[in-house]
Amino acid sequence: MINSIFEAILQILSSPLSRREHGYDAVVLLALLVNYRKYESVNPYIVKLSIVDDEATLNFLSYSFLFRQYKDKEEEHQSGFFSALTNMVGSMFIADADEKISVQTNEAILLALYEAVHLNRNFITVLAQSHPEMGLMTTPTSPIPTTPVTPLGTTPPSSDDLMVEFIVTHMMKEFPMDLYVRCIQIVHKLLCYQKKCRVRLHYTWRELWSALINLLKFLMSNETVLLAKHNIFTLALMVVNLFNMFITYGDTFLPTPSSYDELYYEIIRMHQNFDNLYSMVLRISTNAGQWKEPASKVTHALVNIRAIINHFNPKIESYAAVNHISQLSEDQVLEVVRSNYDTLTLKLQDGLDQYERYSEQHKEAAFFKELVRSISINVRKNLAFNTLSQELLLKEFSTIS
Repeated sequence: MINSIFEAILQILSSPLSRREHGYDAVVLLALLVNYRKYESVNPYIVKLSIVDDEATLNFLSYSFLFRQYKDKEEEHQSGFFSALTNMVGSMFIADADEKISVQTNEAILLALYEAVHLNRNFITVLAQSHPEMGLMTTPTSPIPTTPVTPLGTTPPSSDDLMVEFIVTHMMKEFPMDLYVRCIQIVHKLLCYQKKCRVRLHYTWRELWSALINLLKFLMSNETVLLAKHNIFTLALMVVNLFNMFITYGDTFLPTPSSYDELYYEIIRMHQNFDNLYSMVLRISTNAGQWKEPASKVTHALVNIRAIINHFNPKIESYAAVNHISQLSEDQVLEVVRSNYDTLTLKLQDGLDQYERYSEQHKEAAFFKELVRSISINVRKNLAFNTLSQELLLKEFSTIS
């Protein structure tokens, strides 16, 4: 660590020619150097990575190497970056209870991506606003949109796509609570950013709303099993507050007024799930026990959702009765919603657009140490030596303290 090679790695990643040949290995090396004794002393590579503003380097860290790792899968299934990343994350963290997680060299790439997102102050801006150079891909790609309101069909998969895919595909007996909490936190931070910057993404928000409601259904259906291991009310509260974010601030970041109408439609259409959640948390909050307080917080958070349901449902039923319609269409329900906004009263909820900045928790240190150790072992195992003299030289270097 005395003689830094950070600038040399940066030069490799900044050049299209050199990164095609050495980019993967350079990223693996960077991941290992950034994590070298980072809990024991000041790591200069962490400091330097945090201030990198080279767009080509950050683009490469965010996309290209992942496409290289999953190029064959891309060609076979025509799946995108976020699908590949979801599969990698899923296979890395989600396994049967008795199955030991296998950490391979590919996880070094995921670790490098994590460190770039976590440490670099410019990374998110580059990721959100620019298109990476795809020199490592053999399949054609669509151009990146130049504005956040480009119509659907021309936009690449978003972070919301990744979060939705994770939510709907990991509801299982061995429930990954920590990952779900991280997932919902990411969605919340994205919404806070959109609200603050007035970014109106043309995204199919119904997919997210549906995924969140299905998550609540899963928590309720598996209440007994999950409560034996997890405080599910913390997660339920986070999900409910996402809906509260949309209700309170949706007009500042949803793409059109009709999107806001669709939010109300979805809440009304799926009202039984919110009713069931309220019944569950009310039951637990009125009884003495360890879950009384967290359940009570969910009860209070549901106030506006219940107000929407209790306000519009009678009006929808009345509309159906007056017009002799047994089953209203979506357009008819939306007509009732638009006609009755003025008489709806909602309660102002504070702190919905506030979040706690991410920082590595102390309990995660053991995981990262084991991850780096396993990556290092795999790198040594898979290293190809061109000559015996190189191998001998590396062995000699390994004994230098």
